[in-house]
Amino acid sequence: MILRLTIDAFTATAETSATLRQLQQDRALGKSSIALMTGGIGGAITHYADAGTPQVVIVEDDDPASLLSRLEHLAEVCNAGTRVVVIGGINDIALYRNLIARGVSDYLPRPIEGRQVADALERLFADPHTAPRGRTIACWGARGGVGSSSVAQNLAWELGRQYQEEVVYIDLDLAFGTSVLAYNIDAKQTVADALAHPERLDEVLIERCMVEYDDHLSILASPADCRVRPPMAVEALEQLLELTCRMAAFVVLDLPHQWAEWTEHLLVQADEVVLTAVPDFASLRDTKAVMEAVSGRRGGAVPPRLVLNKVEASRKTQLTAKDFEDTISVKAVASIALEAGVFADAATNGQMVGEAAKNHKVTQVLGQLATVVAGKAPSGRRAKAGPFAQLLSLLKR
Repeated sequence: MILRLTIDAFTATAETSATLRQLQQDRALGKSSIALMTGGIGGAITHYADAGTPQVVIVEDDDPASLLSRLEHLAEVCNAGTRVVVIGGINDIALYRNLIARGVSDYLPRPIEGRQVADALERLFADPHTAPRGRTIACWGARGGVGSSSVAQNLAWELGRQYQEEVVYIDLDLAFGTSVLAYNIDAKQTVADALAHPERLDEVLIERCMVEYDDHLSILASPADCRVRPPMAVEALEQLLELTCRMAAFVVLDLPHQWAEWTEHLLVQADEVVLTAVPDFASLRDTKAVMEAVSGRRGGAVPPRLVLNKVEASRKTQLTAKDFEDTISVKAVASIALEAGVFADAATNGQMVGEAAKNHKVTQVLGQLATVVAGKAPSGRRAKAGPFAQLLSLLKR
C-alpha cells in the first residue's frame, strides 16, 4: 500500500532524526510529504499555535514526567482528524494503554527503526474507510465545444498550485482528448493502456502510464485516437479511481460529451461535478436536463456546480447570466469571459492560463473555482479541535 500522507515529525534526539530522515526514502511513503523538525512535543505545541496540523504528527518525548500534561496542551492545538504518534524512552505496557486511552494513535519506544514507523503508519490507515482518499472532481460540458476540457485542465493545475498537494488529471475522452496538446507532454502510455487490462490495474501500472507536468500535477492522458476503443466498464473505472484517490489529494476527471452508463455513473458518484455551459438556449436546455438527471441521485453530495464560459456581455444572441441562472434555479460559481487571446497564448506555449497570464482576471476566476471545489480550506487555516483533543479535554475535566 502506497500511503499519501502529510506528516510532521518533531524529534528530540539525533538518533530519531536520522531514522526518520531515512523514512523519507521508504517506497510505502513515496507519495507522502514528511517535514522533519526538532523540539519534541514542546516544539510541536509552539509550532501549531499559529498553524494547522497535518494528517499525522509524530512527536518524540524528552521528559516522561510531564508527558501527559504536554500531550494535553498538544491536543488543544490539533485540528480535526489529526493522528498523533508518540516516540518515547519508556517501554511500558501500562503507559502504552494509558496513552491509547487518551486518544494517542500509537506509542513507539526508543530505539526505533524506519520500517517500524512505516508499519505503524500503515496500521493507522489499514482500514479503507480511514485511509486518506483524494477528492474526485468530474468535469462535464453541457454541449460539445463549451470549453469543459479547458476548464478541467486549468482547474487541475490551479488545485496543485493553491494546495501544494498531489493532483491527478484523467482525460477520459479517448477518441478526441486534448490533454497531450494542452500540457505539451509526450505520453508513452495512456489511460487506455491502464484500462485495457483491469485485472492488472495497480498503483505501479498507473504510475507507469502517468506523465508528470510539474511538482504537483500528473497526467493520465488520452490516446486521442478514434480507432482505440477499449471497453469502458464501470467496474474498471471504479478501480482506477480507487487507486488514484490513494495517490493524490485531488483527481480531476475530464469526461467526454457522451451520455453513457459510465459517464452517468461518474457524474453521480464524484465528490464534485463542474458543469460548463455557454449562456445560450441550447446550453440552457441541456444544462437543465443534466441537472435534473443527476442532482437527485447524488445523495448528500452537493449538486453540480455551474460554470458559465465564453461569456460576451455585448453579444445579443447570448442570454444574461441572471436569465440563465433564474431559468434553471442554479447560481453559477464562476463566469469566465471570452478571452480568446489569453487561452490561445497559453495553448500555443503548451501552458495553463495561470502560467501564461498570471495576473489576468481569467486566472483569478479559475483560482476561485479551485477553492470552491476543493472541499477544504487552503493550508494554514485552522480547524476546530478533533477527537484527540476532545477526548483529552473530557478526561481532564
